[in-house]
Amino acid sequence: MNQVVAGIDVAGKRRGFHIAILDTASRQVIHLGNVHDPGQAARLLLEFDSLACIAIDCPPKAEIVGPKSREAERALSGLGFRMQWTRRPENVPPEWMVNGEILWESIATLIPQVKVIETFPTAVSRQLGDCDFILPLKLLEGGVAKREGYKDFVDACLCAWVAERYLLGQAKPYGLGDELGPIWV
Repeated sequence: MNQVVAGIDVAGKRRGFHIAILDTASRQVIHLGNVHDPGQAARLLLEFDSLACIAIDCPPKAEIVGPKSREAERALSGLGFRMQWTRRPENVPPEWMVNGEILWESIATLIPQVKVIETFPTAVSRQLGDCDFILPLKLLEGGVAKREGYKDFVDACLCAWVAERYLLGQAKPYGLGDELGPIWV
């Protein structure tokens, strides 16, 4: 049976969620979508019966209660990446992280059987030389994607690639002891 994986780039309410579905057998992105409601994003994923893994460019929680910063974010920052740090409760989290937390909760409610991981497409982009999947440009045609959303769709595709690599045991975790879980690259 063919499996598909999903990648989701999370933004605030205005830009919403950019979603890419990658068919692991054909090595091709088969769907790109942009929705603005977390529940709608989770329901869109229900359309894919063989969905095996979802990689999201957002932490599962908008706030941390442990140390001043996440182990996973410190590890990636140490590699030279500019992080958007997950906040502690005394600091207001950015809108996109709150939006992402609601998405994680919606997915856990609607499709709890599917593995969900966090990723960081900026770090993944260093490995593009190893990426061999196909993104048909026709998926960017018309009303589905406006030119200003292309970067978000590319990030969603990179997230989907990490989901596939996770299933194959090829993704690398950063921050295995992190209170919110590792970030997979």
